Amino acid sequence: MENTPPVRPKNLCQVADYLLSPQSGLKKRDGVFNESRIHYFRGKGAVNSLLKPEFQQTAIGKEIGELTRESAGELLGSMIPHQFFLKVERPSDPDMPKNNLQLVQYQSFGEDGVYVWRYEGSQLRTHLMAIGLLLVVLAGVMFPLWPVTLRLGVWYLSVGILILLGLFFAMAIVRLILFMITWVVLKPGVWLFPNLFEDVGFVDSFIPLWGWHVPEEPKPKTSKKIEMALANEEVEEIVKTEVITDEAAEKVKKRRPMVEDAVDED
Repeated sequence: MENTPPVRPKNLCQVADYLLSPQSGLKKRDGVFNESRIHYFRGKGAVNSLLKPEFQQTAIGKEIGELTRESAGELLGSMIPHQFFLKVERPSDPDMPKNNLQLVQYQSFGEDGVYVWRYEGSQLRTHLMAIGLLLVVLAGVMFPLWPVTLRLGVWYLSVGILILLGLFFAMAIVRLILFMITWVVLKPGVWLFPNLFEDVGFVDSFIPLWGWHVPEEPKPKTSKKIEMALANEEVEEIVKTEVITDEAAEKVKKRRPMVEDAVDED
């Protein structure tokens, strides 16, 4: 009976599906729980997701109606007994990684809590992809049993793709040779299809036909000594404007940015 999956109400499953969707905007953080990689989230972020207008436009959102922060917290708290997610905590030991999560004995929902997902949502898409992959493998294995016309068509298609790839590589080589010649004769050189390797559409990659080579502007180099001097000046400005002791000012100058200084946004 312990291995039997929990029976989850349909309406709560719809709420969980919304929270797992990109539409909710709920951030999924990677962590380790019971020696397995999992996704976890902050309680405040889940409440904010349920208060968005996008949730009110869903079918389950219209059924539930308008929510407040208190009612959204109660709704999320009702999902814990059905094992949609579990409350965890970060280790208190500073030597352990913060994403190594530990189970909390008393399960409740709060906006300042951290929760591990135990619900993966609908697996229909995963099952269909697995079935499709299996069919592709079987079709490849049974290639000798295909009709002659179908095998001939696949052969022509593969040869056509190889020819297109060969033409592309040949064009790239001719393009490079032409640039090297023009770079010696007519500086700064001429590129054939200058947008060929740029991040543009397929048609735009071949427009224009040719163009002059535009050299990149050299970036100004800043030595480490100058960067350290600028950083020290910024700290000195802070020390001048704030009313603090000399001992605290020395600590500010010597202190380096730590990982804990980063804001953990919801």
